[in-house]
Amino acid sequence: TTTTTTTTTSTGAPKTCLAWGDPHLVSFDGRKMNYYGSGEFYLVKSTQIIIQGRYEILPKWPRASVMTGFAVGGAALGGNRLVFDNDDGVAKVHYNGKEILGEFPSTFDDEILSARYDKTVSDHQRARNQNGYLFLLPNGITLAVLRFVSKYTDLTITMPRFAGSVDGHCGNFNGDSSDDTSSALTMRGMNRPVDEKHSLFRTHIPGTESPQLDISDCDADALARAREVCDGMDVDHHYDACIFDVCITGDEELAHDEIALEELADGWFVQRLVREEAMQITQGNFLGRVQGFEEYELSFDITPKAKQSGWQSIVHFTDGPSYKNCCSEGDRVPAVWFHTGSTRLHVRASRRGSGDDGCDPEQELPLGKTSNIRVKVQYPYMLVFIDNKVACVSGNYGLGYKPRERLAVLAGDSWHKAADATVSNMVYQKARSFPEGELIGPVPIALEKGQLLGTFKTLEEFELKFDVKPLGTQPSQSSLLHFTKDLSRNQGKEGDTIPAIWFHKDSTKLHIRMSRPGAHNDGCDPGEALKLNEVTTVSVKLVGSALTVAFGEKEVCRNEKYTQRHPAEEKVYGYSADPWHLPAKAELSNMVYQKGVTWPVGTLIKEPVKLVRNTYLGTVQGAKNFELSFVVKPFSKLSGWGSIVHITADSSRDCCKNGDRLPGIWFHHRSTRLYVRSGDETNGDAGCQPTGELPLNEESAVAVRVQGGKMVVKVAGEVVCETPTTKFAKPYEPTDLLSVFAADPWYNAADATLGRLVYTSLPDA
Repeated sequence: TTTTTTTTTSTGAPKTCLAWGDPHLVSFDGRKMNYYGSGEFYLVKSTQIIIQGRYEILPKWPRASVMTGFAVGGAALGGNRLVFDNDDGVAKVHYNGKEILGEFPSTFDDEILSARYDKTVSDHQRARNQNGYLFLLPNGITLAVLRFVSKYTDLTITMPRFAGSVDGHCGNFNGDSSDDTSSALTMRGMNRPVDEKHSLFRTHIPGTESPQLDISDCDADALARAREVCDGMDVDHHYDACIFDVCITGDEELAHDEIALEELADGWFVQRLVREEAMQITQGNFLGRVQGFEEYELSFDITPKAKQSGWQSIVHFTDGPSYKNCCSEGDRVPAVWFHTGSTRLHVRASRRGSGDDGCDPEQELPLGKTSNIRVKVQYPYMLVFIDNKVACVSGNYGLGYKPRERLAVLAGDSWHKAADATVSNMVYQKARSFPEGELIGPVPIALEKGQLLGTFKTLEEFELKFDVKPLGTQPSQSSLLHFTKDLSRNQGKEGDTIPAIWFHKDSTKLHIRMSRPGAHNDGCDPGEALKLNEVTTVSVKLVGSALTVAFGEKEVCRNEKYTQRHPAEEKVYGYSADPWHLPAKAELSNMVYQKGVTWPVGTLIKEPVKLVRNTYLGTVQGAKNFELSFVVKPFSKLSGWGSIVHITADSSRDCCKNGDRLPGIWFHHRSTRLYVRSGDETNGDAGCQPTGELPLNEESAVAVRVQGGKMVVKVAGEVVCETPTTKFAKPYEPTDLLSVFAADPWYNAADATLGRLVYTSLPDA
């Protein structure tokens, strides 16, 4: 049978719905919900994909249910059906009624489904070091079973928003979380169990409508106890889920389960100091003590109300036993203030050898608006993020400070005036690793200063390709992309730009730098500006000794000094845009980073194309004996030399050193008579000139051959020019790839089309 899938157009970037526990859900639009009915319910119901979840009541908690499986069907699966069942920690997967992925590890692939059963199948924090399942479906739909323990199944559903109706316990995916409440879903019929007729499961389980339970169903004493046993958890959904579970069921063991989930998710302690309710900063306000770390992150939301004179304390972590202000190691780990008369941050963090190092962002925080601040200390850096953008970096933290005791936390401290501001969502935790970077996808993004994409592996020979749409210019050099070994440095050493790309001042001309041994600031700058409000595909390629830049298929810049290249790196950092320059006024999309390969050899053009000046076709592996053949159709006779094709060992120069023309072919001034040049060891501009003209508006087959010590030119199979056998007795022998232009950059293009362009290596005669 033939399976047909539906390919559909999505609207917007993919988003994720998370389901876990008994069961808690975070919808595509970010709404946290709880469901306690039993039976089968729609997680996602749309014209493209249907995903049903199975909820079952456990005898221990008659008011709660857990998700024990899910089933998938719909147009995206082309009539196929996928069912996942978790029977008390034993999972089984059936695809069209047949069991798959029965062994660990294992994979399954057909034209519809790509699936695997493995460890850590997702980059989601819950999946770390857990056995799980990954299902890749058509149209960009991904399901990941992050973990399955006892009856519990943790599931993520990631998909784009498709045209048409979407609903279910994952919400209606409309960008508005307010209509994803349980009551709203009840009004839309999404809290009614799926009947047997529409069930996708192998065995149907009838159910009951999900009751609309909320925290008000708990009595005050149970709620107070739940808050006590769940205290100390992260600000995210785990804290709320823990309170709800303990309060509704009365089982305090669920708090340990949720804490274990949280510690599993994060892999370290998370210590919440201020919750979501905003707290006014006051002098000497002691928040408590926390377990300190050598590598840590501190994050909080802050809303400044006014600027004051003098240093204004926001938060201060200090180590015992003396718990001082400054300036011994451990006195500030970290500490944050506003500068005098300003809302600009002053951030200090101890390291070995200095109790008062740090870095200060340049910008002020806006009054009356909430900004998220994150201070991250992780070898060998200290970074300050403002609203998830890198605002400043110090590279001095190769030797970190190890706390001696639990750290005292004050907001503000006892030694300075308190900042006139409120803080909320303050969390201190062990530092997460820098995330593995994700390249920019098909949805265009506007560039923002200090936007850290994450970490990447680089290649010695590579191609970086992306679409860019310039929207304006900046009064100084402005950043598009920056890949660097050192987060804290713009440039100055090899590895700081591998590569980095900017717009020039008041321009959309690209400034491209790519480090190489002995020249950390080498690169290639095209002379052609990108057009405003138009999308251009830019390719930066390093292969062999050549760094090239192309706009579409047209090469616009070449640097052949890369005989030595910067080696591949396991970990570099990617910015878009970097924190040292203004962000370019532009949108980026469709970014690809891949191994650099040479352009096609042999057949360079198949169907006829109109000749355009400075059109780069790629490279060929050159030979001392060769034949170049093509079909050319001239339309008029132009003033000056008219370039047809030019093959060269040095694309920076037209003539007349050895290797500059291998061969080069033109029409003469106001003529269609061929001018053919190639080189031997003594003359870089040898050749011959046929006497006849090619006919206008007709195709002529031309072949140029260098072999046996001579050059022969044929038109329509007839010899029209031949040199003596001594002319090419020692033809030029290329040692590297040759660049091919049709037409070249140095002359106007002939008014002609060119087709069936083939380069062939020949043996000695």
